[in-house]
Amino acid sequence: MASNKAALPSAAILILRLLTFALLAASLAAIAADKLTVVDGDDPTQTLFTFRDVHAYRYLLAVAVVGIAYTLLLQLPLAAAAVAVARRNNNKRLAGGGSGGSHDDVALALLLVLADVAFALLLVAGAAAGLGFTNDVKRYFDGVVFADAGGGEPEVDRLHWEVDRFFDMAYTSAGLMLAAAACTAVIVEISVYSLVK
Repeated sequence: MASNKAALPSAAILILRLLTFALLAASLAAIAADKLTVVDGDDPTQTLFTFRDVHAYRYLLAVAVVGIAYTLLLQLPLAAAAVAVARRNNNKRLAGGGSGGSHDDVALALLLVLADVAFALLLVAGAAAGLGFTNDVKRYFDGVVFADAGGGEPEVDRLHWEVDRFFDMAYTSAGLMLAAAACTAVIVEISVYSLVK
């Protein structure tokens, strides 16, 4: 029972890292798939809007890509190795072997915690950019553009629905990124608690 308790923080961190990866992948997919096609009245030409047309959405996508790379290439392998080391150390302790890690192990763990703090701040900034821009522009469209538009006309109603869907996808992407930031914050809390303990 004691060996399982000591390995719990490492296992929890691994699960949270996997969840962070999944949330960032979903955020990336949502913002990359977000499209709005506008047909201009009698003119048959269409205008296509995507994340490329909005700087805040480009930033959201870039943060998702960086977050996926950071999680996949650096943190997931380290978390998996930490679970294996924790189990090995627990087996040594049960057999009467040595305890704990060296000063260098603690310094490396502290460096990784600081990297996670910076990563969490980056995720929050990306989510805030997406949420802030989307909130302001959606409110503008609803209050100004569509407020005076002819309600009940099929073309206007369809355009209003498509604009709402475009912004709702951006909200979804930013919300998923915010959830990934929350997971990273919990990882930092568990890591700091493990270091202090």
